[in-house]
Amino acid sequence: MIHAIGDNDDAALHFVVSGTIRVCNVSTSGNAMTLAHLSSGEWFGEISIIDDNPRTHDAWTINKVTLISIPRKVVIQTAQQYPILYKHLALITCARIRRAFDWIDDATSLNISARLASMLMGFIGTYGKQMGDDIKIDLRLSQEELGFMLGTTRQTINKIIQSWQKQEFIDMHYGFITIKNQSELKAIMNHES
Repeated sequence: MIHAIGDNDDAALHFVVSGTIRVCNVSTSGNAMTLAHLSSGEWFGEISIIDDNPRTHDAWTINKVTLISIPRKVVIQTAQQYPILYKHLALITCARIRRAFDWIDDATSLNISARLASMLMGFIGTYGKQMGDDIKIDLRLSQEELGFMLGTTRQTINKIIQSWQKQEFIDMHYGFITIKNQSELKAIMNHES
């Protein structure tokens, strides 16, 4: 774990050099909700840097990770010398807000199949590796984790994945998903209800 909800003693801005970070929240009833996976080239921890309040989410490593961590004090001192840094922090925050709005829009307007298709298509840009005609999502995700990300059960995800595998839209082995038919996933993604 890099930090937990409520932490305030590690206030640092982090940069992911390599590996993947899972940003999540666990409710008081124990239900986990994955909010994001952050990979190489992404920053996180900016909210606590900006408002000097405790961490809003848990951050976990899900594989071998290399981070650059810049203490809040150093970030603030640097921003006072170079105010353009505040703009960059604002841009990082705006990107997260836009992602949150997209997620809320999907959660309120799309069924689970469409949301899963949308999420998988979104992973192509960050984690997709061309394998002949197919694209492998190079991020190991269990069906339970996919359920956490979409706010549903592993069983629901399993039914969808089984159906898509039979139709040869995707393949899933040992937590790795391979996209076999992007056009069908796009059609599912664009089907609302």
